[in-house]
This record gives sequence, C-alpha cells and structure tokens, in this order.
Amino acid sequence: MNYEVAISNKSFRKTFLVKSEFVVEKGERVLVRLNNKKEIGYVLDRKKGNFVGEIISKVDGKSFLRGWLVDAVVEASSFFGAPVGKLFDLCFPKGLENYFVERVYSNNPLYDFNGINLNEFVEKYGEKKLKELLKNDAVYIKKDFNLKAPNPRKELYVYLKASLSEISEKKLTKKQKKVVDYLLVNDIVSYTELREFLGINKDVLLQLKRKDILIIDKKIPQKVGRVLLSDNQKKVVEDILNASSSKVLLYGVTGSGKTEIYLSVIEQTNYKALYLVPEVSLIEQTVRRIYARLPEKKVGIYHSYLTKSQKIDVWMRAVKGDIDILVGTRSAFFVPFDMDMIVVDEEHDESYYQDGEVIYDVNFLIERFPGLVIFGSATPRLDHYMEAKNGNMKLCILKERYGTKLPNVEIINMKEEKKVIPYVSEVVVESVKKELESGKSVILFVRRKGYSLIMCQNCGHILKCPNCDVSLTYHKAEGKLKCHICGFEASRYMVCPNCGSVLFYEKGLGTERIELEFQKLFPGRNIVRVDTEVVRDFKKFQVILKKLYSGEIDVLVGTKMITKGLDVPTVNLIGVIDVDAIQNIPDYNSSLNLFRLLVQVVGRAGRKERGRAFVQTYEKDSEVISYALKQDVEGYYEYELKKRKDLRYPPFQNIIQVIVFSKDKNLGYENTKKIVEELRKHNLEILGPTEFFIPKIKNNFLYHFIVKTNEVKRVNTLILEIISKFPTKIKLRVNPPSLYTI
Repeated sequence: MNYEVAISNKSFRKTFLVKSEFVVEKGERVLVRLNNKKEIGYVLDRKKGNFVGEIISKVDGKSFLRGWLVDAVVEASSFFGAPVGKLFDLCFPKGLENYFVERVYSNNPLYDFNGINLNEFVEKYGEKKLKELLKNDAVYIKKDFNLKAPNPRKELYVYLKASLSEISEKKLTKKQKKVVDYLLVNDIVSYTELREFLGINKDVLLQLKRKDILIIDKKIPQKVGRVLLSDNQKKVVEDILNASSSKVLLYGVTGSGKTEIYLSVIEQTNYKALYLVPEVSLIEQTVRRIYARLPEKKVGIYHSYLTKSQKIDVWMRAVKGDIDILVGTRSAFFVPFDMDMIVVDEEHDESYYQDGEVIYDVNFLIERFPGLVIFGSATPRLDHYMEAKNGNMKLCILKERYGTKLPNVEIINMKEEKKVIPYVSEVVVESVKKELESGKSVILFVRRKGYSLIMCQNCGHILKCPNCDVSLTYHKAEGKLKCHICGFEASRYMVCPNCGSVLFYEKGLGTERIELEFQKLFPGRNIVRVDTEVVRDFKKFQVILKKLYSGEIDVLVGTKMITKGLDVPTVNLIGVIDVDAIQNIPDYNSSLNLFRLLVQVVGRAGRKERGRAFVQTYEKDSEVISYALKQDVEGYYEYELKKRKDLRYPPFQNIIQVIVFSKDKNLGYENTKKIVEELRKHNLEILGPTEFFIPKIKNNFLYHFIVKTNEVKRVNTLILEIISKFPTKIKLRVNPPSLYTI
C-alpha cells in the first residue's frame, strides 16, 4: 500500500509517496524513512504511484484528525502557499508524546490483561512472552492518554434580594458596595465571576447575605436559565435552526445580543461547539456568559498564552470528548475536537488571519467544516456579506440593540473647534468632565501608542530608526525613542543628527500623550492607558478590564485593543481622538478598516442605557466616516463593493502580494523586476514592482508587487517555481487584511 504524506516541521509545500506494510488512517501521524532520515509525517490518503520512502511505524496508533480537516489543511496550503507539514503541526501541541502510555489488551478470552501498562506487563511476564503473544495475535498494544480527570466544577450563584430603597438604608463597606453595584448591573452572577472581577472573597458575600441584601444559591436560578429573548432574536434562532444552508452570517449591530443567539442555538440543539473569539482578552467574559447561561456544560479554553502542559491537558480532554464547548482564539480551531458547530465571533477581525511564517486565514478552513457555522459580526467580512446577499449563506440580521438604543454620535470638526489641549477639543473635555461627575467611566481611542514623534525645529528632520525606514516614537515616561517595527531603542537625542540643532518639537500624539494630558486636566482621577507597551500579556489586560468593570477606572485611553467585543456597562461615553490617518494609508482595505474601527469603537458605549460618542476629525465630509456614524453597514458595503468590482479587488478577484527582501538595495530591486518579467510572460495582471510602504526593515530592503487572479493555486505554484531561481527571501500573502503591515 502506498500513501501520500506531508512531513512535519518542514518549510516546503511538497508531499511524498511512501509505502507501508500495514494499514494507516487518513490524518494519522507516522514515522517515515525518507532519504535515509527518519521524519514524522502526516498521512493524507492512499495514492498510487512510485514511492520514495516507507512508513516505519505509527506515532499515535490512530488518527485524531477528521477527514474534512485533512482535506481543508491541504487546500489551505495550496491556496496560501503555506508549508503543509507546518500547518498540520498546528493540530498537535508540542510535547504531546510524553503524555502517551502504551497498554496491552487481549484478543483472546483466555487472557484478561484489560489494558495493563506495557512496562508493567514486561516486568511481570517478560519481553519474550510479549513477543510470543503478539506473534500469535493473542494481544495487541494500544497507546492511551495518561490524563488525570479534572474534578467537577462546583459553583455558587449570587443575586440581589433587597430593593434599592432597602439597600440605601444599609451601611455597606467599600467591598460590599462594589458587589452590590456589580449585581445591579449584571443581575445574577457566579461567585467565580465576583471573585475574579472584583477581587472579593466569600466572606464579603456571607456578610451581605446576613444583612438580607443578597441570596447565595448552589443551583442556577430559574430566571437565569431562561434568558428572555426579544421577538427578533427568537426569529433569528428559529431561522438558523431551520436554515437549508449550514453556513450562517449573523449580522447584528453592536449590543444586539449576538452572544445570546449563539448560546440559544447551542442550548436548543445540544451541539458540541467550538466558540472562537479574536482576542485572548475576550475569552474570560465569553466563558462567564456561557457558565451563567449553560452551567451544566463542560467548557475548555485554548489559546497561545497557555503553558505547554495546559495546552496538552485541554487537547486531551477535547479528544476524549470531555469538553462540550471549546472557547479560544484562532489556534483553538486546530484542536481535534469532535464539534457539531462552530461560532466565529467578530468574524471580520484581522487576527483570524495568521501572518507569520505559516500564513493562513482560519475562516478559509472553517468554511470547509461540514456542520453548522455561525459567522457573527456588526461589520462582517465583505466576502461573507456578498455570499449571503447572493444566497450562498443564510443571512440573519439584528438591527436593534437589546434593551437599549445605539449611542448618539457627534462629529467634532477639528478645523473649527476650540482645543483645550493639543489634539483634543473643548467639547470632548467638557463631556468627559460631566460623565465623570455622574460616576461613569469613559473610553478614549487613540490610533497609536507612545507619546509623539520628535522633529527638529530648525530643519524639520524627524528622527528615524537606523535599521528601518520609519520614524522613531518618543516614549516620555521611559525617556526613550523606540522603533515599533524592529524594537530598536535609543535615549532621546540632544542634538539633531541632520543640522546640529538642540531645539526639538514633539509632533503628533499617542496614547501616552493623551494619558498625561488628561491626568493634568483631571487630577485625582484614575486615568489608565492600554497599549502593548504597558500591557504585554493578556493577564495584565484582564486586571485592567476588571477595574474598569468595577468602576475603579475613570478614563481608559487605548489603541484598537479596546475596540474588540468589550461589553462594559459602566462606560457611557466614547471619544475617538485620532482616526484621519487610517483612511489615508495606501492600502486597499484602509477605508474598510476605518469604517469597521469606528462602528466597533462607538459600539462600546451605552450597553445598559443609551450612550454617546464623539469622533474628532479634520475630514468631516468623509463618506466613510458618515456611513460609520450612521451605523449604515449595508449602505457602506454596497458602496465599497461597487468600487471593488470596478477595481477588481477582493471579493471579486483575489490578490497575491509578494514581498521580496534583500540586504542589497539595487540587487533586491533587480531581482524583483526579473521575477515580475518572468510572471508577465504568463499573461498575469500585475501591479508593480515598487518599494514596499516601509522600504527598509531590520536592515533589509523591501520591494513588492501584486498579482490579481482567480487562479490562486496555479499562480502560487508559478510564483514559487520562478522565485526558486533567484537567491532571495520572499513573503507571499493571499488577500491579506492589510498590504501595509508585515
């Protein structure tokens, strides 16, 4: 028997035909002898032809990968030009082999070994006896997991008993008041949620119980188990359950209750579900919602920040069927979990596109799942929107918020408005002041981190990174200039390297500058900044979010980290400080990215009551901004699709971006030109070559070109064949979220 196999941990796309003396399963990991070397391989399928190697043994003893997933991974490798073996490697956490144990089972009723450990068998009966029994087919060896079953989770549920008037007559400690305020907003919550979000222990709850203010229950109260859906939500759930298509696009405005739709479908079907979110920071609030709504479900969590042993533990629980709902980021898709449905929340988010050594879009793979998939977003992917409009996906719409209305949005014309501090209008400052006086929190969105750029007042020279052709960002708190591309750092320059002047001007703004300016405006208030300089891992972000939920933060200043799916009832006002530069980036997705960002960030306001949002801009007549502030997604998408059809951009035609790296500037450009010349012989539509948007990164000179095609697999093969003739490093991206980033 001959099998086609992909080789693990290799950077090539090709596969190999190998022979085997025994039957192996599709998707199974095997040990292969290839070119006199032993390699781990993945079985793709049986295939006829001349073999170049052989399968020596099985690695796991069985396949953990479903046939559809094997086919999807192979197709993704072809479409994105990704190494096929490395794509399969994503399905198995590192170190998994150390958690297997080999056991001996009997084929003969006269022997009753019942899964005895192989080492124990050899110690008791001897290796000679084992070989004899194996030869006579009296026993067989099977690999099993050495996994300790987790203790069942016991939970307590807490909700208010006393009325507001009764509570006002009670004397409460600071911690007790935090619990009461949280319950007033969130109704009924688990003790785990209160402990993790408010940092309180059980004693605080027992004190409140003795004061007859709240009830602690070991069982989920009935009024939680039966969430009251709106008529529109009920119809959407019914439409999903009765849909003829297994692929559903749930387009719902921010705060419309999409999460309740997902959970209602899971509850009514009793499906095992994979629930994907774009960021690790959203996992905790998602799991809390699941526990509150579906307390009997066994939930697993999988993401890149888990330790190796934690990943293996969740992976094994999933494989053994001990998980009902697996919640995670992009990487959770590759866990061999026997799910019946997939939820992709915030499906438009660029984090679902992996842009590293192994490039792929997880949505491409998910679309090939044979079961129910719900893609949910307030600003869907354009290709999914078009597919739904054309009837190839079921379209379900939620146009109203659940329990409240969309926020009132006001454009601040920065050409005319009075500015209290640099880059912030008087209107925004006064609105923040009123909001804080009313006991609410405020979120301010700023496009980039850091304090400012540094420009020479004499010659206008802006300080740049010596390794990359980008401006250095000044981080005032550290007194450092930093490159956000390669990580270069330097102390603040005392003399201009261009003209020798000692006079510098702090040009532009970042999160740090806005944070410091608001600290001066509102002394004594807790002004907190969120960007990757201060929040280097998700745990720190969780701490900040908990403080925001509990009302300990007055103003949160942040980058796009704060725009993704956060549901914070204490926030009623959003200020968008700086967005104009986004739509002026030379990128086919710049307008779409600005539209999505505005809709999403404005949507963080007023989740429990109608909120307000201010958008500062020097381009008040921008069509994109106008559509976004009206939350007119359908109007903007029709406008955007018309433009893209005329320009032959996705979703009407695919684009392949090829970036060429070179240590030598001239040689890099010459090689890129020759590659393009070779490709043009095949009648391809090509834009470029030209310098990349950032011409120099980490001392490499970059050039790029773009191919428009609807034959991606054929063109990818052609590009890789031609490039193999040139001694140069390239990066190939198909339909990337941004041409500008790298």
